[in-house]
Amino acid sequence: MKRYIPLLLLIGLSWGKSLHFKNNFETIKIETGEKLQINNTKYNLIGTDYSKQYVIVKKHNSSILDTLRFGSIVSFKYYEKSFASSVLKGTAFGALFGALFGALFGAAGGVIDGEMFHTIVFSIWFGGIGSIGGAIYGILIPIASEQIILEEEGWYISN
Repeated sequence: MKRYIPLLLLIGLSWGKSLHFKNNFETIKIETGEKLQINNTKYNLIGTDYSKQYVIVKKHNSSILDTLRFGSIVSFKYYEKSFASSVLKGTAFGALFGALFGALFGAAGGVIDGEMFHTIVFSIWFGGIGSIGGAIYGILIPIASEQIILEEEGWYISN
């Protein structure tokens, strides 16, 4: 019987429903298995039962399952799942900060040598290094949204 437990869990995960947060203008859909933060606690979504109005979640980095009623959810954050947007944001910020650092570093060298060439070269060099570092950061670290408060901002949970 113990060997069938993983199979039952896998079937349960495949039947799990996504969680929908809606307001008048947009819908945020969180799929099963994705990370989210509910009431300032990090969870992974296991499933949603809209008929009984509860959410089954697993605490982040833990094996403890928890059941939350829709009425107990006051606020939430979700993590951006778009690979391209995370990489592009990381690349842009990395390039910007790298170029600024390179300009400052190059300006210090330019003052000593009396040339502006160092400022331009170091700005381009550190901007490129910063963009690579930012892209890696965007891949590895998910970007969290702002905290959304359900009742104050017109958000609600709906199927």
